[in-house]
Amino acid sequence: MTAIDAGGSRQWTVGSVLSMSFSVFTGHLVPFAGTALLLTVPTLLFRLVLPLSFFQNIVQIAFGQIAYVTLIYGTVQALRGRKVAMGECLSEGFKRLGVAFVVGILYTIALAVGFVLLIVPGVLVLLWWAVAVPSAVVEKTGVADSFSRSSALTRDRRWRILGVLLVAGLIVGVIQFIIFWIIGLMAGSTVTTLVLQHTSLFGLVQWLVGGVALAFYACLLATLYYSLRSDKEGVDINQIASVFD
Repeated sequence: MTAIDAGGSRQWTVGSVLSMSFSVFTGHLVPFAGTALLLTVPTLLFRLVLPLSFFQNIVQIAFGQIAYVTLIYGTVQALRGRKVAMGECLSEGFKRLGVAFVVGILYTIALAVGFVLLIVPGVLVLLWWAVAVPSAVVEKTGVADSFSRSSALTRDRRWRILGVLLVAGLIVGVIQFIIFWIIGLMAGSTVTTLVLQHTSLFGLVQWLVGGVALAFYACLLATLYYSLRSDKEGVDINQIASVFD
């Protein structure tokens, strides 16, 4: 059974998107998490050598976006029932990196500015442009067209998209909290003390947990993109993924 079989009809719900995302993610846990971790090794190095450095944030954003692009490709292929290896994610994802990378960086900046200035603009940016990067990866749209495409696909579906992102964020947040709490207990300290006294250990754990979370969110966004196109345009996953053939 493919992830699509498990996901249900074209009239998607918060539950169906989350179910498909988890199905794809758990079915490709090793290659997807491995791809994310491999591509974010520079982030780990900066955390270990220059913890809390401003440049660490820049490196994290840049390499995180590269990982997103490669994994969006992998997720779309997985949604059509194909097994995707790390090598394929890297080789095929890098072919579509250019515009999608720029879109991802601009989206991240817009999101950060929106949340810093006021919460509401940040939420609006999050919902309008949620699938801008998948649009750039799959459809090879230009930078401006990727944002326009995302705005069109998400229109009239933004409350459901907000539900997907909130539930996913809550689940990931709780899992991350439990992991760091357990690590803190094992280290004989609270998480705060762990950060202060075991920076290298914390950096390593943060990289591992962050890489897995990144891989899941890439699956989530690609699945959301598929669901929106299926819902609004009536296309199936094979039509969407045919651009990769």
